[in-house]
Amino acid sequence: MLQSMILRSCLILFIGLFVKYLIDIGIFRRIKNKGLDKCRLLIPPNGKGQAFEDFAIDYDKGVAYMAGDERTWWHTLSIPLANKHKLGKVYQFNIETEKFQKLKLTNYPYDHFHPLGVGLLKRKNNLLFMTNHRVDKGKVIGAVDIFEVISTKKQHQLKWIDSVVHPLFTVPDDVLPINENAFYVTNIYHYRADKSYFLHQFEVFTQRPWTDLLLCTKTNKWQCKKISDSFAGGNGIAASSDFNTIYVAETLIRAVRVYQRNTKTNLLTHIKNLYVPFFLDNLIVNDHDQLIVAGHPKPIQFALHEKDHRKHRSPSEVVIFTNPKSSSTYETLLLTNGEILSASTVAGTYKQKFLVSALCDQGILVCQNQLKPKK
Repeated sequence: MLQSMILRSCLILFIGLFVKYLIDIGIFRRIKNKGLDKCRLLIPPNGKGQAFEDFAIDYDKGVAYMAGDERTWWHTLSIPLANKHKLGKVYQFNIETEKFQKLKLTNYPYDHFHPLGVGLLKRKNNLLFMTNHRVDKGKVIGAVDIFEVISTKKQHQLKWIDSVVHPLFTVPDDVLPINENAFYVTNIYHYRADKSYFLHQFEVFTQRPWTDLLLCTKTNKWQCKKISDSFAGGNGIAASSDFNTIYVAETLIRAVRVYQRNTKTNLLTHIKNLYVPFFLDNLIVNDHDQLIVAGHPKPIQFALHEKDHRKHRSPSEVVIFTNPKSSSTYETLLLTNGEILSASTVAGTYKQKFLVSALCDQGILVCQNQLKPKK
């Protein structure tokens, strides 16, 4: 009798946990489109196949720096697939005129360039810090590369300055520069698909908290250390305008970790979490200190899309926290079933527009922002 009760209780517990898991991954969620009728898809000249997984906006100049690549290889990190498209492209997008300008890669010493996350350090000539999964000597190397943007009437260049590779980089995803000699970088996975496919799948589908946030600094040479851990998929990272508050996406538990930054040591103190109803990806803080979050309301469809984006659509969702420091409420800017652009990975507002781009689908959405401007 007792054994039967224990087995029945375990079965009920298992069913309950399984149903919760299905709810968490959006199996029962119905997607009702919102905002798509206010969007247009733009593809840059000579940008066929370029998907912009991340971008960074310079609000003073009114431009977005967009990291493009052909990412059919990304879900497996397959070198033969990467060899078909060795060099990704970076574009400067004027948000007012909606014109693209390709930045010519110069001084770059490697054969492969596969940019993913983008961080902006505003200077007279802006610096871009990018996570880059390049192929070098038959291996995929996760790195953070640093570039200077040289953009005048006569030239538009992306000049390579430095590359940072470190043993703590497992799968570096996004980067946030603090200054020329310091940055934060997230690891999205602990196990790489090309090195341990089974453990990679186990980590993702069981939502293991195995990744971390790193702080990298340079005196004579670059050194990195863990400053926050136990992330279930550390993803996008952004900062408030005063750089005192740091936001980090934790994809698999659908949360944004909010930290207070020590301005002397750059160490972080966790304050709270903000939650969304989807697997979130990259983060952008706009010029009004509002937090914009893009992501994936149907993770199973996203996984299928990642494997074959031409065959499978993946829904997109974008929300905005208008007062992220003081409130956990958000408003939905965009919700789609993946029409026009699937699998939104980043979004940012600029005046009465907002931009959205994706992991695999080419181009960007330029949409009309329906929210009233913040005074």
